[in-house]
Amino acid sequence: MVPELNTIIRGDCLEVMRSWPAASIDMIFTDPPYGHKNNDGDLIHNWEKALGRPLDCESGPAKSRPILNDGAEANDLVKAFFAEAKRLLKPGSCCCCCGGGGGGPDPQFARWSLWLDEVLDFKQMVIWDKGPMGMGWHYRRSYETVLVAQKPGAACRWYDESNAIENILRAGAVPKIIPSAGQHPTEKSTKLAEHFIKLHSKPGDIILDPFAGSGSTLDGANRMGRQWVGIELDQQFHAMATERMRRAVVLPPDVAMLEGRLF
Repeated sequence: MVPELNTIIRGDCLEVMRSWPAASIDMIFTDPPYGHKNNDGDLIHNWEKALGRPLDCESGPAKSRPILNDGAEANDLVKAFFAEAKRLLKPGSCCCCCGGGGGGPDPQFARWSLWLDEVLDFKQMVIWDKGPMGMGWHYRRSYETVLVAQKPGAACRWYDESNAIENILRAGAVPKIIPSAGQHPTEKSTKLAEHFIKLHSKPGDIILDPFAGSGSTLDGANRMGRQWVGIELDQQFHAMATERMRRAVVLPPDVAMLEGRLF
């Protein structure tokens, strides 16, 4: 079954992807669960408490909003996703996967890069400099990575002619988001996905995000004239992404951003 375009499917991404024919996707950009139990009693959830700041906000005490499959099971999930990405991508097409930042005891981005290279041709680790210091102790978190790998069998799909693309996104190029209670707890700016979509795809290409969250990748793909498919398991975030894309497709981008509070 060919994936229905410009839609967000609620379900298990592996089951959905396995139902699609090989070489049916032009590019993948995604942000899987890292296996760090983010927003489930960790520092992201309790950062105000850890820094001696009040937990209460306008809506009451901060609440945990755990991400599905964000425990130890994330490793097996991501490894299986990489294998399925190889099957679905066309030769020369790229998988761009957010991989978190450095730090122990589990530098997951390093392990993921090795897993990617087992099934695809690992191309680059791009550093996203998020600007001012983030959370953490000692070495404070100020960057994340995006791991880029391509499907063997053809030259890498590359649509920049400037020969001036660094493997670092400098501070301010892509703004970081401090998610509110109404956003996905690891929300990314559409500009992050757009940067890679512009480099590795052309208008009309099919962009897949198997861990769609609240739809930032899909929103960016739509703004850039690409076709898109999202998969999201969590009912709450699937509903957020669906509403976001309903507004983005129907309304002009600037109006959608203002009225829908998409960012």
